Amino acid sequence: MKASIWTAKGRVEVRDVDEPHPAPDEVVLRVSGCGVCGTDCHIFHGHVPLAKPPVTLGHEIIGTIHRVGENVTDLRIGQTVCADPVVTCGRCQFCQAGHPNLCDQPTIMGYVLPGGFAQFTKAPRSYMHPIPEAVGIKGGILVETLACVLHGYERLQMEPGGTVLILGAGCVGLLWTQLIRQSLSSKIIQTELVEMRLNAARDLGADVVINPQTTRLENEVRRLAPNGVNYIIDATGSAQAIQESLGLLKKGGTLMLFGVCPEAERLTLSPFDIFNKELRIVGSKMPPFMLGKAARMIESGAIDSDRLVTHVLPLTDIAEALRMFEKDKNRIIKIAIDPWQ
Repeated sequence: MKASIWTAKGRVEVRDVDEPHPAPDEVVLRVSGCGVCGTDCHIFHGHVPLAKPPVTLGHEIIGTIHRVGENVTDLRIGQTVCADPVVTCGRCQFCQAGHPNLCDQPTIMGYVLPGGFAQFTKAPRSYMHPIPEAVGIKGGILVETLACVLHGYERLQMEPGGTVLILGAGCVGLLWTQLIRQSLSSKIIQTELVEMRLNAARDLGADVVINPQTTRLENEVRRLAPNGVNYIIDATGSAQAIQESLGLLKKGGTLMLFGVCPEAERLTLSPFDIFNKELRIVGSKMPPFMLGKAARMIESGAIDSDRLVTHVLPLTDIAEALRMFEKDKNRIIKIAIDPWQ
């Protein structure tokens, strides 16, 4: 079979490798598609300490059951599934307390375990979630990301009727927009630097879109919400963007740190403001127990997969896909890799 192997910092190679065989509690997937994520780019550049080459990248995986281990009796060959890529130890204090996303020793598909930029991959049965075939490649590769957003949404504890400022309108930011629009009667303000993505945010449910390079963010937000916004959701992973928006939280407001900032970046916070305004700062990491719910939401049509997944490329173009993800934001939102093209 063919697989795209991350071999060293800044290098990926498409190789012929042996097809995986399942252990008793594992399944082998025939990969239908795998999404290209910002984390894949971070790994590619050597910025994710957990990931070690050589490894097959890709963790947003949809496929069909190809083989099953001898202990797997509840999945049939050819059944469509998506993968929860975060394979945890099950033994640490966080796993035991029901927080596997905080596992001390995770072995994540596409980081340590072989991922989905390949024609076949394997994983434990317990990390497979059956989904309808009709969801398709574009919907299927969004399940894992939407599951992350749903986990963040639960942690945010949003109340209806407020004002939400979403920083960024990439795939993650646009999933947040659709989720909030589907579930709450809230006013959504969304920022983005790329015109095509601003238009997508407007079409997918944002009430107001702002390009902070051409419009002063504070002035525009204050015009719409004089006392500030109830929630800020960062989907940029930019400490600068977060810093510039912090003063826009109203009393009792909540900042959700959802985008992944570089580890060395820092914010300047006022402890007095946090105390005096009773502000909350909430983090959200990975998608514990949410993939089934995400798959059902995509199946229902609540998420416009076709609008988000703008490109489907072959496995041989993985290096180009990573480049496009970083450099061509004016024409792509989400890229899927089809290893059988």
